[in-house]
Amino acid sequence: MRYAIFTDVHANLEALEAVLAKIDELAQEEPVDQIWFLGDLVGYGPNPNECIVKLRERTDVIIAGNHDWAAVGKLDLDDFSEAARISAEWTAEQLTEEHRNFLSSLPERLEMGACTLVHGSPYGPLWEYLTSEVLAERSFQYFNSRYCLVGHTHVPIIFQQPDTIANEPTHLLSSEEQIDLITAATQANGDATTANNSSEEEEDTAEIVAVRLANQAAQENATGENSQAAQEPRSGKSVETTSTEDESESTSGEEDTANDHKPESADEAVAADELVEQENTSSSSGEEADEQSPAVEEEASADEEQNISAEAASQAEAQTEPAEAEVAPVTPEETILNAEDRFNQEIEELLTLLGLSQSMVQITNEMIVPPEGHWQAPEGYRAIINPGGVGQPRDGDARAAFMIYDTKRGFTFYRIPYDIEKTQEKIIKAGLPPYLAARLAYGR
Repeated sequence: MRYAIFTDVHANLEALEAVLAKIDELAQEEPVDQIWFLGDLVGYGPNPNECIVKLRERTDVIIAGNHDWAAVGKLDLDDFSEAARISAEWTAEQLTEEHRNFLSSLPERLEMGACTLVHGSPYGPLWEYLTSEVLAERSFQYFNSRYCLVGHTHVPIIFQQPDTIANEPTHLLSSEEQIDLITAATQANGDATTANNSSEEEEDTAEIVAVRLANQAAQENATGENSQAAQEPRSGKSVETTSTEDESESTSGEEDTANDHKPESADEAVAADELVEQENTSSSSGEEADEQSPAVEEEASADEEQNISAEAASQAEAQTEPAEAEVAPVTPEETILNAEDRFNQEIEELLTLLGLSQSMVQITNEMIVPPEGHWQAPEGYRAIINPGGVGQPRDGDARAAFMIYDTKRGFTFYRIPYDIEKTQEKIIKAGLPPYLAARLAYGR
């Protein structure tokens, strides 16, 4: 049996049509027995009714997503971000009565042979984002089939776990392993995003990944630059030292020369004074100025040397600063801290829900980024699998995502381009937040 599986259309008709066209193309080569949809038909996009019609015509299985129930009043909009709330309110006004009833009747969870179908996770079917091994560890205990197929994050991802331990109770770390608590929490986050609470549903999983990676790169760059600067002397100090030494040597030389020409007797001193008076009487004011010029030249030389020192110091400082100037705008500290706070909060909630206080869950599953192409679970493993989003990808790839599940050969992941500009124009024309249009082009 072969199944085409996709999720998170979000009222993006152009993306949906592109995916269905590709499925039809694949079906010409080898039959596709059924099409399964994992929730969020509507929300964000400009064609809710059209997408519902198309999905009802073409799919065999549809389950509810959080945006589907929000648009019909089954979820509190206070739990949504501003853009998501505006979109849900706009969608509610557009839906026909038939489509409103249809969305209201969608199930949260279905069991289809070897697969459990939910939108968010087996633990939280509508709301939970599966973004780390810690959260997946909990969810593996909430389904018994070999595979659980999910959506919601809009990011293709796989969590796999040996079947021999998949249904065992959560294990606590031994006392010797307690010191690894913080490390385990950090690894649980990995290259994925912090798990969002329902109130943060709108925030992008992949965007937080980028922030964390950029922050790590910024810290590494800053550390490398500072280390290099510490090893190399600043050129400003060298110039200042040289300048001071030169001035000292020059002054000493002048004093030695003056001492060499001191008069040796009183008569010679009187004669010298009389000669000086005669020269002063015959000298013009211009010559007086010439007598003052050496002092002026010395002051100008000192000023010039100070300017050179300041300029050299400035250049040395500038050499250590570009990396910081380039990196800082990419990862605002507030954004990073907010992401870390949300992750820590989710970890604390997880521990509370599992009845743990100061012990971390033993991680027995592995997170995998699926290739664009074929993937098969190892023998003796179960897996939670997300095909990625159709109408609003969030992994930095703007193309629509779906997968084919072949019961004999495993899973094949696909990415399909579509007319993004047409969807963007519709979003703007509908009066939805422009942000929802702009993000499509970046896969965020």
